[in-house]
Amino acid sequence: MLNKPIMENDPLTSAEKKELRGIGQRLKPHLHIGKQGLSVNVFEEIDKALLKNGLIKIRFEADREVIISYCNDIPEKLNCDYIGGVGKTGIFFRDMPEEA
Repeated sequence: MLNKPIMENDPLTSAEKKELRGIGQRLKPHLHIGKQGLSVNVFEEIDKALLKNGLIKIRFEADREVIISYCNDIPEKLNCDYIGGVGKTGIFFRDMPEEA
């Protein structure tokens, strides 16, 4: 996917984010987050999706301010990057662990 390996603490470059956004646009949403918001179970599901796929798209059913809040909370709690989003969707990335 990306040309250089991403170290856990290295921030993504704008070129890497652009490439990931392009890939993410073609994804179907892995999760739909509704009026219940970000519960513990929702964070667990997001974490599982990131572990399995690395790059996921989430659809939010909320107001713009709430969506912005969610897009800040998810990376903070799950050690992933918010790549971008359009409308009510957000794209998130976490480098997948190397298989032993």
